[in-house]
Amino acid sequence: MYKFKGFDSTQCGDSMSTLEAVVNAWMEEEQPRVRHMCQTMRGEHILLSFVYEATRELEQRIATQAQIEITSGFPRFFDDEVVVEDRPTNPRIPATPTPMHTSNQ
Repeated sequence: MYKFKGFDSTQCGDSMSTLEAVVNAWMEEEQPRVRHMCQTMRGEHILLSFVYEATRELEQRIATQAQIEITSGFPRFFDDEVVVEDRPTNPRIPATPTPMHTSNQ
């Protein structure tokens, strides 16, 4: 599921280095998989918006899905117990008549 996170430079006293530190701290802690980022000016202030997937949730979902697949099992494509034998072909090959060519002499 996608989530939204916004940062407003007014919360950092309009200090670019403080805003950068806050965003970096969030990224290091959450390790989001950013899907969309937008920077918008609101007067003299900067708004940063992120649409992201939480990688921890994504990794957990993948691990859960893998565990379900392992425990529930997949149907085997090559099952040793099922033997499909080809029907034997007729060993006698039917005689094929030679083609009749008519020649105009």
